[in-house]
Amino acid sequence: MHETLGQVIWIAVKPIIKIYLIIGVGFGLCKMGILTADATRSISDIVLTVLLPSLSFNKIVGNIEDNDIKFVGIICLTSVLIFGTGLFCAYVIKKTLPVPKAWGGGILAGGMFPNISDLPIAYLQTLDQSSMFTTEEGNKGVANVIIFLAMFLFCVFNLGGFRLIENDFNYKDEESGVRDNELQDNDTSSNVSPLDSIPEEADEEKNGLHTSSSSSSGLSKKSQSVVNGEKNNISSNSATPSAHNIPVNNNKAVNDGSEDNMENSTDNDDLGDMHMEDDLGNEEQSVQSSIATSVNSQVSAGDYNRELGIPAARRTLSQPVAYTEEEHSSLGRRQTYSQYSLNSNLNLTPVRSLDKRDLPAEGLNDIVREYSNVDQYGGRRQSVVSSLQNDDGSINDQASHMSSLQKIKSSNLTKILTSDATVSKKDIEESGGSLPKCIQKFPLTPFIVFFLKNCLRPCSMAVIAALTIAFIPWVKALFVTSSHTPHIRQAPDNQPALSFFMDFTSYVGAASVPFGLILLGATLGRLKIKKLYPGFWKSAVLLVFLRQCVMPIFGVLWADRLVKAGWLDRQKDEMLLFVMTINWALPTMTTLIYFTASYTPLDCEDPIQMECTAFFLMLQYPLLVVSLPFVVTYYLKVYLKK
Repeated sequence: MHETLGQVIWIAVKPIIKIYLIIGVGFGLCKMGILTADATRSISDIVLTVLLPSLSFNKIVGNIEDNDIKFVGIICLTSVLIFGTGLFCAYVIKKTLPVPKAWGGGILAGGMFPNISDLPIAYLQTLDQSSMFTTEEGNKGVANVIIFLAMFLFCVFNLGGFRLIENDFNYKDEESGVRDNELQDNDTSSNVSPLDSIPEEADEEKNGLHTSSSSSSGLSKKSQSVVNGEKNNISSNSATPSAHNIPVNNNKAVNDGSEDNMENSTDNDDLGDMHMEDDLGNEEQSVQSSIATSVNSQVSAGDYNRELGIPAARRTLSQPVAYTEEEHSSLGRRQTYSQYSLNSNLNLTPVRSLDKRDLPAEGLNDIVREYSNVDQYGGRRQSVVSSLQNDDGSINDQASHMSSLQKIKSSNLTKILTSDATVSKKDIEESGGSLPKCIQKFPLTPFIVFFLKNCLRPCSMAVIAALTIAFIPWVKALFVTSSHTPHIRQAPDNQPALSFFMDFTSYVGAASVPFGLILLGATLGRLKIKKLYPGFWKSAVLLVFLRQCVMPIFGVLWADRLVKAGWLDRQKDEMLLFVMTINWALPTMTTLIYFTASYTPLDCEDPIQMECTAFFLMLQYPLLVVSLPFVVTYYLKVYLKK
């Protein structure tokens, strides 16, 4: 190496500048309301199912040879050491410093699993353009990082590492919850609105429509039909901005109510018609002012439970909710995902995503709203498909007409394989349920089936397929040509017959890292520090310091030990040594916040796990600006010095 110390420092710092610029773009898109929580999850699923598998397949097939199988073994061993060292550091901190009991598993997961994906790949793709490494060496380094990533996925999903996070949550007991509901019903039974005491006919209850032959009661009943026929306290205050009634998209109820009132009006004299029209216009204005603010269709029902004190298990998706002005301001952005605008015909239409950008920036509540997969009792949140079932468990007409593709898309297995935080211990317990009973009786059957299921994840499948192809020279020759592949008959363009597949994966996979860093910035943009467990900041700061400043020392010592043992050569295998060293210095996985959100109920009153995770993740990236370039500078200038 002939570069000066200043040149080496600049080479080490330049990739960090690029990485933080991309993260800043994601941060800005989040604050502007362009990259919302649901958009973030959609893009994340695209990265996991298409972009990252494409990148993995392309880099492994193109840069891993059959004689590199020894290096794959070394990477797997190094991964175990990285995860084990981080777990040990977190365990010592948990036992010696203040850590909330409710985040005992979260801190272990935070210490154990680093962010082995976008950060090291982005770093390598910048360094291969400098004088330190060639493009070919950079591509091989990316392939090595992807094998590290495969080990990460193997430990988090296949081996159940997510259980560390899930075990922090103690959900309510369902039986005691039912008793609490009964007590709440008894307490609120005395506070009955005059409208609630109006008798209802049996057939009107069945259809959810409350109409009357008299004009006054008909108008009041019409406003009730707008909110899906549920009993709702509609008074003179409900038409003012101080309260907002949340209706359900029930156009049929609205139209039927209008027709009934029109028929009633034809039976009166001209003067009665005039009064009827005036009352109808006033009533419609009252309904418009009360429901044009927001409407909840599905996902926010749990959020409203906490605000109103109504248990989520008993709340139906069509149940109306009333807000005071203070509650409306505190709920903020959560209402906007179910907002509907009202036209002159009282038809409900969804608000455009463009209009949502004018609303306040999102926060932790929006992450929970999007990722939460449990109710207050720890059961799975009801999906749209399960809501189509009748009370007896049978499928109604709407669900019976679902196509096979729709049923596959809505299956729990598909959701697990195409998302990053939709798995729980229930998936382990339910695995193997379709097998013969003689096989189910073995205790390890659920774990084995669950392990095999997670091998079907797109990224895992891509890595397995790519390594299989890379280790078989005759098969690899169908995709790429190298000095280690045999000569076979080429396509008319003198390229391997399946080279078009490599072109496809290269073109698509190139978007994986930029999108990943943008999503990282959007995630950081939603994190906020609310309240902390007393003394927890000491534990978080120390763990971040150990991960990013002390563990890299172990990484250098481990690399030196491999060289002295003759397993690796300092000059020939300098790229693999470099990848191993920087992986010891990476921050905690960002997926930690999504796993935590997926196990947090929507009506959680004290989300201490989310608060601790947010604070811990926010501490990492200011220090990363200094720690990672320092490690890279030391490696390039000192360790590789001849």
